[in-house]
Parts: sequence; C-alpha cells; structure tokens
Amino acid sequence: MNNFASKFKQIREKLGLSQKEIADILGVSQKSVSYWEQGRNEPQASIVRTFCNKFGINPNWLLMDKGEMFLNETQKQLPSLTQENIIEVPYYPDIYAAAGAGADALSTAPKILKFSKDFLKELLDIAFFHNIHIINAVGDSMEPTILSGDKLFILPFKEENHQIKEGGIYIITTPQGTLVKRIYPNPFANTITLKSDNPNITDITIKGDELNSTQIIGRVVGILRHT
Repeated sequence: MNNFASKFKQIREKLGLSQKEIADILGVSQKSVSYWEQGRNEPQASIVRTFCNKFGINPNWLLMDKGEMFLNETQKQLPSLTQENIIEVPYYPDIYAAAGAGADALSTAPKILKFSKDFLKELLDIAFFHNIHIINAVGDSMEPTILSGDKLFILPFKEENHQIKEGGIYIITTPQGTLVKRIYPNPFANTITLKSDNPNITDITIKGDELNSTQIIGRVVGILRHT
C-alpha cells in the first residue's frame, strides 16, 4: 500500500465512514475508493481537492506528510454533510447515447445517485442542477473527449431555453438513433451538422424531412469516467 492509499484509508476510518459513504459523497464508485485504498489507482486532483475541502483535511499532510491531518479540529464534525448539500441525480443504466453508430434510447425507472453539490459545481461548472440526469456513452466517435462507457451528465435542452451553444456536445435523437455529437446549426440553410471529435468519423448533416424526426434532448455538461 502506497503512502497516499494508507493515508486515505486512515482518514476514512478516522471519520467513521464506509467506502460506500465516501464514494457517494465524492460522486464516484465504491470500486474507485477501494482501488485508491489498495494503491491500484489515485483520484484526480479535483477529487482530492474536493475531499480535502469537504472534510477539512490538510493537503500537505495527505500528499507530503507535513503538518497535522486536519486543518481545524472542529472540521472533523463534517459540517457540510447536510441534506441541503446533497443532490439526488437520476441515472438511467440502460440508456445509451452513441458516440458512433446510433443507439436506441430506452425509458426505464432510474437509479438514484447522490452527489455533493460542491463536487458537482466543480465538476460541471454550472450553478444549478434542475432536471440533470445521467446516461451512458457507447462507441468511439467522440474520442478522446468521451470514451465508451463514460457516464454523461445531461442538462435538458429546455433548461437552457432551447438555445444551442454552437460546438457544444449534445444528445440528439435522429432517424439513425440516439447520438452524442457536437452541434453546428445553420439557420440560413435550415440544416444541423453533427460533428465528432474523432477525426476518422464523417460529419452528419441533417436537413429536410429528417429535421422533423430529430430532437435535441440536452447538453452534456459533465463526464464521469472509471479509471
């Protein structure tokens, strides 16, 4: 077990929290927390920062073994872990947006995942979370931005007053299926061009009657990736 792994586990046990509870607070999987404690992987810098801020951990102690574990003894009482700081986000495990060939979107009851609002604000860089939900990506056309298996945070199109951010990444239902692409509208030609980040994938231009059966579901505002 490496130094970070040992210290992370020591903090968790000191706080009296399970791996699952830490995972829910940080918005990651329990497997990720387990891997961190085994020294098989380390969290991204943004997660370490959120972890330290939330629990009052001294980052110098965690990363460089300098100073005390906690910045302030009173912060060990976890003042920010209130119900008001937790948001429930629906996750649809069997709904896929294709970064490649089209995928069919299924409508099923979601799982409810709990996240820290502070974590989501840092991850998503947005100030509100109304109607945000999570679906899956499959395929390689949006690599390296989106990988197959990534979980995508979707802000519904109606929440942005139906305004397209040119070049933004959106979930779109088309005659080819449900896609995740960058959108470039051309109101003069009455077309929408869907672009992939993978340079080997050809652009898709939607026009004419196809526009009537195309719907923009929402914008991708965050990505969770298991490493």
